[in-house]
Amino acid sequence: MTLSGDVTLREVLRRDAPWLFEAELEVCVVGSAALAEACRRAGVDCPTVRDVDLAWQLDVAAGESLLARHGVGLSVTVGNRARGTLAFRAAARRIEVTSFRGDGDSRAARIRADLERRDMTIGAIAWSLADDVLHDPFHGLDHWRSRRIEAVGEPRARVDEHPVRFLRYYRRAHSLGFTLAAPLRKLAFEPAWASSTPGEAIAAELRRVLEDVPSPGTCLVELHEAGALVRFAPELAPQFDGRPAGPIRHHPEISQALHLVLALDWAKARTTGLPEADRLAVLIAVLCHDLGKGLTPDARLPAHHGHEADGVPLVHSLLDRLPGLADARGRKLAEAVCLLHLEARRLRQLRAGTVASLYDRWFRAPDFPVELFALAVGADVGGRLGRAAEGERVREALVDELRAIRAACAAVDAAGLRARFATDLSAFRRELHDAWCAAIRGAFAEDPRGPSEP
Repeated sequence: MTLSGDVTLREVLRRDAPWLFEAELEVCVVGSAALAEACRRAGVDCPTVRDVDLAWQLDVAAGESLLARHGVGLSVTVGNRARGTLAFRAAARRIEVTSFRGDGDSRAARIRADLERRDMTIGAIAWSLADDVLHDPFHGLDHWRSRRIEAVGEPRARVDEHPVRFLRYYRRAHSLGFTLAAPLRKLAFEPAWASSTPGEAIAAELRRVLEDVPSPGTCLVELHEAGALVRFAPELAPQFDGRPAGPIRHHPEISQALHLVLALDWAKARTTGLPEADRLAVLIAVLCHDLGKGLTPDARLPAHHGHEADGVPLVHSLLDRLPGLADARGRKLAEAVCLLHLEARRLRQLRAGTVASLYDRWFRAPDFPVELFALAVGADVGGRLGRAAEGERVREALVDELRAIRAACAAVDAAGLRARFATDLSAFRRELHDAWCAAIRGAFAEDPRGPSEP
């Protein structure tokens, strides 16, 4: 693989970290970087390489000593160290190196033993630095050419080792547009796999589904059909159980599953230029916006009255279950979108006092992400058959309205009111609320458009 121009990774490592080429270390490039080199040599399209990962025959203690001797060691988490993974800086990037996962009586045997414990064949290729030899014992390059995700060896054994691999197989197939091989597709999900998987690992895979998969909802549908979603993320599973999204006049796509697929696709297409954290926050908010529909009794279907407030506890449950899926800002956005995605579209129809209360509770904070909130609310409208453009109009109108509300309310002389009612906090709050109401009426009167939602 090349890093820039015609300079290969091996050449850069030879320049920046020549000690990696000592034969007794048995250093190999593994993962996507090794696959990319195999593709380069075969003249086929290469995968995108995000990270450079290495493997070697040193254990953790010996590896730490070597990295310290060269002054290049970087910190790693306790969990990574326990898995035999260390990190160092070379080639102007952070590189992780992991002890071989198996033993053998020769270099080739040790490399094969390591590769046979990896999850999928396209990731079970090693590029030996010392002798520049590629090792592909499980035909990963052939499977890359045929666009197929295959497990290394017996699929159940691989998932038994690390149950989160069940999610990873589906995620990789969808992110690459590959076919999931029949033995993997036929693999029945074991409930014990979910209970033995840390929430952080599930969260990391779900984040990658949202970030890397072109249509995240489609991947989630397949995980539901495979019996995995109800175990890994039970709050999400009812979104895909066949329930209606709502009355057909509001949801011509009929199915709640299809509505969520379309809403995520709409949001994904419109967040490509955002910083990664903002993009992920919007996608998580869209993912969670209708969780309350999973609690609607059958007798009340197809309507979902009150699902907004019903969904908020489920948002917290999901994000508590999967630490690392959303940061504090993302959690707040997901809660706001879940609770307000219907009300926010009819701000002009609400009483000024209601809008003032919403401003005080949600929109007043200087760091409230107006544009991200409007994007997620727009996705709820745009995620309906034939209504993508309507979603755009809702998004644009909501941004304008929230900015007008914030500007009008911020112009109220709250400090002056506080001085007038220095000893009566209740009176101050009433007067401030009334002043906000007047400001909101004035802002909407200056721009007397109809309701946000066409």
